[in-house]
Order: sequence, then C-alpha cells, then structure tokens
Amino acid sequence: MNDQPSEKPADKPKSAPRPRRNAEAPPAERKPAASKVAAAPKPAARKPAAPKAATALTSAAPVAPTSAAPSTPAPVRATTVNLTQSGVAEVEADSIHVRQGGIGAASAEDITVEMGGIGRAQADDIAVRLGGVGVAHGERVSVELGAVGLAVAGEVELKQSYARAVLARDVHIRQGGAQTIVAGNVTLEKQSGTFILIARRVEGDVRTVLDWRGALAIGAALALGVGLLARRKRG
Repeated sequence: MNDQPSEKPADKPKSAPRPRRNAEAPPAERKPAASKVAAAPKPAARKPAAPKAATALTSAAPVAPTSAAPSTPAPVRATTVNLTQSGVAEVEADSIHVRQGGIGAASAEDITVEMGGIGRAQADDIAVRLGGVGVAHGERVSVELGAVGLAVAGEVELKQSYARAVLARDVHIRQGGAQTIVAGNVTLEKQSGTFILIARRVEGDVRTVLDWRGALAIGAALALGVGLLARRKRG
C-alpha cells in the first residue's frame, strides 16, 4: 500500500479565470437588432410652408400697382346728351341737357342746365336755370335763379342771379348783381348792382361802388404801393 496521502480533487490548484471577451458581453449590454434599424439615415424633413407664402406674395406683388392705378374715364361723345340725376366727367356733343346732374367739362353748340351744374361750359348758347356754372364761354349766356363764376360771351343776361366776373359785349341784369363787369354796353334794371363797373355805355338805375374812374384810381394806387415795396426790398 502506498503511504502517501491521496490527493483530493479539491486540493488541485484552480486555474486562473479566463478573461471575458467583448463579444461575450452579457445579453443586457448587447444592442437589440432594432437599434440597427434606428441607426438608418432619417428621411429629409419637409420644408416649412413659409417659402410657399413668400413665393405667393412675390408673384402677387407686380399685380398690385396695376389694380391700384386709377383709370381715366373717356369723354362722352354723342349728337345729343340728356343727363338726369347723374354725373359725367366730360361731354362733347351738339346738344347737352342737364337736369339734376353735373358735368365736369362740357362742349357743345347748345347747353341747357336745370337744377344742375357744370364746371366748365363752352357753347354758342348756354342757358342755366336753378343751377350754376363755374366758367361759361359762349356767344350767349343767360342765367336765371342761378350763379356763374366767370362769364365770357358776346351777350350775358342775368335774371335774379349773381356773377362774380363778366366780360362781354352786352350785359343785361335784372334783379341781380355782379362783382366785376367789363363790357361795352351795360343795362341795369331795378334792384341790380355791381361792385366794379367798367363800360363804354351804361343804362338804367346804376348802383355801383366803383366805376371805371374809381377802378383806375385803385389800380394806380396798388401799382404805386407795389413799386414802393419793391424799392424797399432792393435797398
């Protein structure tokens, strides 16, 4: 019998533990297969809608000045024009009749205005009743129960009307007045008057503040005053 003690398996030297490989990582540390899908390149994000709105504004910008530009109305041209309760900028015709309406500028052979107005009228015969005309230029101008700013004609007749300035060959006023009259022949009936009257011949009950002599005197005084002021500025 062998006297040497038998070696037990537990007495054998233990081998050193093997180092763990990275590949043998615990399951908890391993990345799931879904992470590979997540790592795939993301699709490009859509552009915001702001550039589209800017493009729409840019395309619409050239249209704005065209729509904002006011269009000039074309003048009305006809043989006969009857205007009732309406207005027109400019009319050219042989005959014009305005009733409760208005025209900016009118040119014709005959113009009749009833309860209306015309800014500038030019015709052979201009007749106004219950209305007004800014500038009347014609061969004959008659105003009844109305007013006229400036009348330049061969013959002017005012009946219960007023005129600011009259320049004519013959002027006849009945129960009316005018601020300034420059004419060859002037006839003033009762209840008629004028502020400045310069005429070759005057008939009727004349009531005027200044005649042609007074007007010349005022003109000379104004010219003298202007001359003195000019000399002072030069000095």
